[in-house]
Amino acid sequence: MGVPMVKRCCCCATLHTGTLIIAYLYTVWALLELTGYSLLVTLAPIAREGTVSAHRSVLYITAATVSGIHLLCSLLLIVAAYKKLASLTLPWTIVTGILTALFFVMCLTGISLILQDSGETLEIEIVVIAVHLARACVSVYSIIVVHSRHKEIMYEEDEARFQGSARIYYPVKTSDHPL
Repeated sequence: MGVPMVKRCCCCATLHTGTLIIAYLYTVWALLELTGYSLLVTLAPIAREGTVSAHRSVLYITAATVSGIHLLCSLLLIVAAYKKLASLTLPWTIVTGILTALFFVMCLTGISLILQDSGETLEIEIVVIAVHLARACVSVYSIIVVHSRHKEIMYEEDEARFQGSARIYYPVKTSDHPL
């Protein structure tokens, strides 16, 4: 079973345009996440009189590292879209696929915890889970679009490579060669 294929992005844009839009949006999103987590790592000790648990620091540093990797992959996707390099779409697809799977697991875990718990912040937690679930669904569609563009680029490369590889058949004129 493979990844489904689409011929257009959002029923109106080409796969090339859709891939560029996805690349730019994910670049901005990853940059915002990286900035936010970096600020949390640097400013959290100031706000709490210099005491932040080691676990929280590790969490923020790990999240910033993941956002940095996603930012790098998104930049590679921009280059891949402009240069039509199918191999550069793979890092973004793999990293986004892993992150999407993690978001789905986090959402399912969060839903199960909400169903077991009652509290004052329940509404906020539901909103956070809904946002993460929506992000995961958008990521799945984005992966399908980028993967379809990857296959389209591969097909174009194969077609161009094999176009000139065949020999042209010229029929032999029997009038030129007496029997």
